[in-house]
Amino acid sequence: MSRYTLPLLTVTVSLVALAGCDATEPEPSRLYGDAEIDYFLEVALGSEFEQNAAVIRKWTQDVGIQVSGAPTAEDLETLDDVVADLNALIDPIEIRVLADREGDAKTEIIFAPSSEFGDLEPNYVPDNLGFFYVRWSSSCAMTSARILISTEGVTQQERSHLIREELTQTLGLMRDSYAYPTSIFYQDWTDVTEYAPIDETVIEMLYRPDIQPCMNQEIVRTRLSELPA
Repeated sequence: MSRYTLPLLTVTVSLVALAGCDATEPEPSRLYGDAEIDYFLEVALGSEFEQNAAVIRKWTQDVGIQVSGAPTAEDLETLDDVVADLNALIDPIEIRVLADREGDAKTEIIFAPSSEFGDLEPNYVPDNLGFFYVRWSSSCAMTSARILISTEGVTQQERSHLIREELTQTLGLMRDSYAYPTSIFYQDWTDVTEYAPIDETVIEMLYRPDIQPCMNQEIVRTRLSELPA
């Protein structure tokens, strides 16, 4: 009896072990996919024209916008639409357009001929019909921004695109990309006037409380990858 019992037990245990190896464990559900995280890291770390450290920079306080120059009625309507879209996506800060002489503006939007941009902003890079320049503290929190929108050489739709793009980029999404042609961050010239779904995702990502100023790529990727759906 004992001569046959031992082999029988051994075979049974082996089959159980093999069955366990063949079972496929479902991957845990994640809030963001790899493509979304990759795009966020591409547009949110560093800046477009200067060699700044590739870390997160964002506003940590409410943003007041002061408008000057010669905007059209359509420009002001577009600005209101963009601010409403952003406030629906970001938390906990709020963005609002200030009335004349109301409060302290954190962001200034100037509508002027592009030929005057160099006088309006010393850091202006020539040949840009829309331009922004932001400043931040040593803790990577945004402190001020200036946006220049050309009143010449662009159609109203193109100017509406520039308002949306430049204001959005001053939130901390400062780089362009070739990845998504319908994205507001697309590198080549476009005139899209609405956010693509991927744009809404990366804007929401940046202002999650999980994502803090001065975080680097490794920390951000790990943090976003671990968020459950």
